Amino acid sequence: MLAEIFTGLKNRLVLGLEPSATEEILREIHTPKLILPAMTRNGNHVPIVVKMNHPMESSHYIRRVEFRNESDPIPSKGIFYPSAANGETYLAFQARMDSGISTVLAVAECNLHGTWTARHRITIPDGQGGCATVGVPKEAAAREAILPPVIRIPELVRRGRLIKGETAEIQVKFKHPSKTGLAYKDKKFIQVEEPLYVTSMQVLYGESLVSRYQMTAGLSDDPFLKFKLKFIEEKPIRIVFTNSSGRQFSASTAVVLS
Repeated sequence: MLAEIFTGLKNRLVLGLEPSATEEILREIHTPKLILPAMTRNGNHVPIVVKMNHPMESSHYIRRVEFRNESDPIPSKGIFYPSAANGETYLAFQARMDSGISTVLAVAECNLHGTWTARHRITIPDGQGGCATVGVPKEAAAREAILPPVIRIPELVRRGRLIKGETAEIQVKFKHPSKTGLAYKDKKFIQVEEPLYVTSMQVLYGESLVSRYQMTAGLSDDPFLKFKLKFIEEKPIRIVFTNSSGRQFSASTAVVLS
């Protein structure tokens, strides 16, 4: 699908369109599609999805996508570094956000055409923000447990194998707390404890690093992440998480192609 879009783009550029039309076409494939709710009452867990129609080729690809909310005490919601091996720029995750009206940004960088930004406004009612984790009533101790990550490839589960060359979604669940160490006192955030959170996710296809996600304390507890990968070989997928204490946790799964 992406290859067809890019072929159409190249054909339209060759036809010698007006500069304004060329800019419109470039904007169409380079501007991220940022999806999140316009309003939520749960600032601890805001679902965010970014997807792009941009080609992912060795000579033309998206280098990174950064997620930010400048109104938050932890503005960065991470930086995703895909590669041509992903086949498509796509990421779904969950983030903590403060209450009030704010704007979430997704800033994508193309290796040839610079940065492109998408914006989405969100409203979280007063008292429903999720950035302060100190002083919040403690839930069951089980919530603080850390369990190994689990990988799922829906198409592989459904069909028993993948088609060589197809781009499919990978899902990974990881039970791990995300504590900012922030408290909200006298109408301001203060750091009172050391944060504990997942700092990175690395995705390896065989022995090759195909993408990574630099994470922050601004993300939610128990990450549930989705991304895409182009399957070209029967090599295992391995996902490695590192947390702010330096501990690593990994999971792997076999790939069967037809």
